[in-house]
Amino acid sequence: MTVDKPAFEIPTIDIGPYLRDPSSPEAAEIVRRVRDACMTTGFFSLVGHNISRELRDKLFNAAEKLFALPLDVKKSLKPAVLKNRGYELIGSQALQEGALPDLKEGYYVGKDIPAEHPQTKSHPYLIGPNIFPDGIADEELKEPSEQYYDEAFELSLKVLEILARGLPYGDDIFEEFVSNDAVCSLRLLHYPPQTSKDARQLGAGAHTDFGAITLLLQDSSGGLEVLNQGTGEWIPVEPNPDAYVVNIGDMLSLWTKNVYKSNVHRVINKSTKDRYSMPFFFDGNADLKLVPFDGSEPVGGKVLTVEEHMLERFGTTYGRAEKAAA
Repeated sequence: MTVDKPAFEIPTIDIGPYLRDPSSPEAAEIVRRVRDACMTTGFFSLVGHNISRELRDKLFNAAEKLFALPLDVKKSLKPAVLKNRGYELIGSQALQEGALPDLKEGYYVGKDIPAEHPQTKSHPYLIGPNIFPDGIADEELKEPSEQYYDEAFELSLKVLEILARGLPYGDDIFEEFVSNDAVCSLRLLHYPPQTSKDARQLGAGAHTDFGAITLLLQDSSGGLEVLNQGTGEWIPVEPNPDAYVVNIGDMLSLWTKNVYKSNVHRVINKSTKDRYSMPFFFDGNADLKLVPFDGSEPVGGKVLTVEEHMLERFGTTYGRAEKAAA
């Protein structure tokens, strides 16, 4: 007798009722549905948020202007030390072992913290000032990017609040994690049309995300695929112009001892046009030690801070691309 495997579903969840009244029965149902998604696929599509279409459109327009700049101008927008600010070339990162470097270029924006600030001096690789080109007016790139960063940060806090309510560790379990100038990155990404027939060439190789949660805004091109761990199939995530694709990252998987799933995903731009997407990565308090919420040791017994974990993952994925280019 053959037992059918459960359907692989990435549910669409409207969090509007939770934002209006977190104490309502509707809010409790939202917490339940989010928890179920995190325990199965590790992905859900979020609607009912408060980030306007106007601001999201401004961000897409900003990305198009930015990536249309001459290459020499873009290359000048990369800080010497700071890992998560400024421009990165196509092929700078290789997320998947055995694949070619990723066919995408990117641009990082974070919380703008001056170079002389104590946090910048303590964490020079992850905290510091933003960098923007002179050739694009502030109202076309800097202002919408930083406004969007602020609004995505606030939305992420609400998502983490919902996640906390679905766990047995108290509603304040993320309080320390989101403090101390929490490290977050808004990443503008451009995937050119993918013409290579080489199966090793991906827009973004198969990977799990490094941090706690990711909120992804994507255009209409499609290309994001999530791995069904039960069947080995790649499941496409259909674009929804009003939705954020939310996924669990490796930190939440560690904290919950894999009760919440950090699932493998990739991007292949199968369209014949440029693809733009804007993930917002919530990586948190750089000084926080990453240990399971139940107080046990992490798998392997190695305890890292958020900063150590992030730099280790950056070193692996960017170092892999450097080796491929050598």
